[in-house]
Amino acid sequence: MQKMRLTLSDNQRFLLRNVSIIVVGLFINQLLQTVGSIILARLLNDPAKFGEVNLLLQIFGMVALFLNVGFNSALVYTFSTDRQEAIESKFRLSLLGSTFFGIVVSVIVAALAPLLADFYHLPSLKGALFLSAIMLIFNSVINIGVSSFSGNRDFKTQAFFMVITTVFSTLGMVLGVLWTFGTHDLLWGVSFWMGIGAMVTAAFIIWKVEKVHNPKWLGSFSLREMGRMMKYGVPLWAGNIAKAFQQPFLVMFIGSSSVIAVGELANASRITGFIGIVTWAFMIVTFPFVAESSRDPQESKRRGTLCIRYNNLILYPLTLTICLYPNEINGFLFGSGYTTNDSAIYIRLLALGVLFSSVGRLGGSILSGAGKTKANFWVMIVAGVIVIALAPLFAANNPVLAVWFYTGGWAASALCMVWFFYYERFPLDWWRSYGEPLIPTLAMGLLMEIGQFAGGLSALFIFLGVVGLLLLTLVIEAFHIPRLRLTRQKH
Repeated sequence: MQKMRLTLSDNQRFLLRNVSIIVVGLFINQLLQTVGSIILARLLNDPAKFGEVNLLLQIFGMVALFLNVGFNSALVYTFSTDRQEAIESKFRLSLLGSTFFGIVVSVIVAALAPLLADFYHLPSLKGALFLSAIMLIFNSVINIGVSSFSGNRDFKTQAFFMVITTVFSTLGMVLGVLWTFGTHDLLWGVSFWMGIGAMVTAAFIIWKVEKVHNPKWLGSFSLREMGRMMKYGVPLWAGNIAKAFQQPFLVMFIGSSSVIAVGELANASRITGFIGIVTWAFMIVTFPFVAESSRDPQESKRRGTLCIRYNNLILYPLTLTICLYPNEINGFLFGSGYTTNDSAIYIRLLALGVLFSSVGRLGGSILSGAGKTKANFWVMIVAGVIVIALAPLFAANNPVLAVWFYTGGWAASALCMVWFFYYERFPLDWWRSYGEPLIPTLAMGLLMEIGQFAGGLSALFIFLGVVGLLLLTLVIEAFHIPRLRLTRQKH
C-alpha cells in the first residue's frame, strides 16, 4: 500500500508560490491604504471632513475603472503568448491607446466636475476634479507598465509596483491634508499631491520597463491592430467596470444623504479589503495558469478546482473572523469614535459581499483562461444591475438597506456563475471546491463562538479555534492532494 504524503506537484508549487507573492504585495498594499486612512481619520478628527475626503477618493476610484479600455488585458495576453511581438509593437500601441483614452476620461471628468460639486454641495470638489487629470493620465501609463510584467509572469515585480503605486498615492493623500493647495479646501491638496505621486510612479515604472523589456518605443501606428487589441480586451474591461463600479457607486449614492455614513462605509471597505486581496491574488495567477492547459479540458477543470479550493481555504476563515469581531477590529484600527451599530452591519455585509463575489470573480478568470469569456462580463452585470437599479429606488435614505442590496447582488451573481459553469460545459468538483474547505472554518467558528460566553477564557478559545483550523486544513489536504494533484502536460 502506497504511503500518503503531503507533497505538491510543480504546478501546485507554481500556483501557491506566485499566489503567495501576490498576496503579500496586495496585503502590504491594503495595509498601506488602511494606515493612510487611519492617519487621515486621526489628523482630521472630524467624521464629516473624513467623509468628504473619502468621497473624493471613491470618485477617483470609480473614474479609474474607465481607463485603459482593455489595452492592459490585451498586453498581458500578448506577453503570455508572443513576447517578441509585445516588445516590437504591442507595448507601444497599448501605451498610446491607453494614454489617449486617459486624456479623454480626464476631459469628461472635468466637464462633469461642476455638476458633481453641486450635487454633493461641495464647491471645492470642482477644482479637485479638475486637478485629478494629472493622476488619471499617469495612472493610464502605470497600468500598461504593470501589465507588461504580469504577462511576462514576473509576479514579484508586479507586486512591487503595486506597493510603490500605493506608497506614493497614500503619501500624496496625507500631504494633501497637511499641506493644502494655497488657500483652498483640503480636497484640492489631496487631488494635487496624489497626482504628483502618480507622475513619480509612472516615471519609475517606465524606466523599469525600458531596463527589463527594452520595447520598441518608435514605429508604425496601426489602428487596425489597436482595434484587434480592443476587441480582445474590451469585454474584460467592461466586466471589470461592472464588478468594481458597485462599491464606489454605493459610496457616492450614500454620500448624497450622509457623509458620516460614507466614512463608516469607507472604514468597512478598508477592513474587508484584506479578505478581498485573497481572491484578487488568485485571479492574477489563475488566468495564465488555466490558459496554459486550455487545450486539455480535464486538466483545466482540475486546475480550476484547485484554484477555487485554495482560495476558499483562506477566504472562509478570514470572512468568519471579521463577521464575528467587527466592532473590535474597527475600534482598534480607527478608534472608538468610528464604531457604531451601523458600522458593524456595514463590515459584516461587505465581508459577505466579498465572499460571494469571489465565486464570480475567480470563476470568470477560470473560464476566460479556458477561452470562454462570456461569464466574466455577464456575471458582473447581474451584481451591478441589482445595486444600481434597486438601491436608488428603495434605499434613498437608508444606507444600511443600500449595502444589503450590494451583498444580495453578489449572492445572485454567484448563482449565475454556477449556471455559467454548466452552460459552458465546465462543471467543477463542487464539494472539493466549495464544500470541503468549509469544514475547518466551521470548527474554528464553533470554538470562537463558545469563547464569546467564556468570559476571561475567550482568548483561549480563539487560540484553540485557530489551531483547530490549521490542523483540520492539513488533514483534508493530506487526504485529497493525491487525487487533486495536477498532471504535467505531455507534448
